Amino acid sequence: MGCDMREPVEHGEAVWGTLPNAYAEHFQVQVRGTDRRILVFGPGGVRDTVGCYMLMGTPAGQEMSVAVPLQRVAVVSTTHLPFFTALGVPEAVVGVAHADAIRDRGLRERVRSGAISEITRAEGLDRERLIALAPQALFDYPFGRKPGQVVVVPTTIAVTEYLEEHPLGRAEWIRFFGLLLGKEKRADSSFAALSHRYTTLRDMRRVLGEQPRVLFGSNWEKDWFAPPGNSYMATLIHDAGGRYWFADSTADGNIPMAIEQVIGIADSCDHFGVVMAEDGRVDALRMAAGDPRVAGLKALRNGGFIGNSARSDLFGQALLEPEVALQDLRCIFHPGTCSGHRPTYFFPIGQ
Repeated sequence: MGCDMREPVEHGEAVWGTLPNAYAEHFQVQVRGTDRRILVFGPGGVRDTVGCYMLMGTPAGQEMSVAVPLQRVAVVSTTHLPFFTALGVPEAVVGVAHADAIRDRGLRERVRSGAISEITRAEGLDRERLIALAPQALFDYPFGRKPGQVVVVPTTIAVTEYLEEHPLGRAEWIRFFGLLLGKEKRADSSFAALSHRYTTLRDMRRVLGEQPRVLFGSNWEKDWFAPPGNSYMATLIHDAGGRYWFADSTADGNIPMAIEQVIGIADSCDHFGVVMAEDGRVDALRMAAGDPRVAGLKALRNGGFIGNSARSDLFGQALLEPEVALQDLRCIFHPGTCSGHRPTYFFPIGQ
């Protein structure tokens, strides 16, 4: 098969070599002579290939030929849009799902002017609209779509940046988009700069003193969940100088917590953070999902903080500003080191 990592090699035939990533584990750039391709991996890593895109060379097997640079595309997730803006090609996007969730002012104006069209309707993606837009490619998630919702687009490119466990792993997907959009040098330069900023700030944790213990989670219909130790959020907390309660855990998804467990753990922590989407000011009771037992905990009253996707682009622009999110958390855990800091993505409650 064209993208089988164990494909047979004839004697004397050139083999694919891999250009190493710094942090990203769910895409890979490969070269073979003048040929170049990108592999995208699912939850199983390199043995779980969900997409194989030939950028230079003749496709074979399951490889899909992509004519780069792409200049007219549609995207299923608004979280992908910051990559286009950062690379200086927002005009390449002509269709987007859930356009009302776009936070970037420039892109919102393009929606208002009709330069970007909504590609969803009540039952899913709007096939007719996509056909009319005639994008060169559709950037889509490879999982979760029902068979009846599959949209046939000449080139559908899988994106799995959300599987990356390290903040810089998610940010490194700018190199993936850079290759496809003809902005490889700009992408490499941008990633090198933000990586330097992040690691410089991260390495300062050695002089921050005692690490406060932190619990972080989310609430959905009265049920509580916490990210495992091998997660994006756990890495941010650690790099910001905190001790995450579930740091030693490993899981494929969030860890469910009974309310009694939430109260017991939080009672032993200095900080309790919650991710939510809430318009307006958030107080302790709202953060605690209306439970006064949780709202009264010291870790929430005196050390509570939120990541509010209704207030900031937590799942979009934050991916390309991991050092800003890191600084927010550091200033929450070690406020004496951050005089005058104004948070962008993570806010102490009361702000």
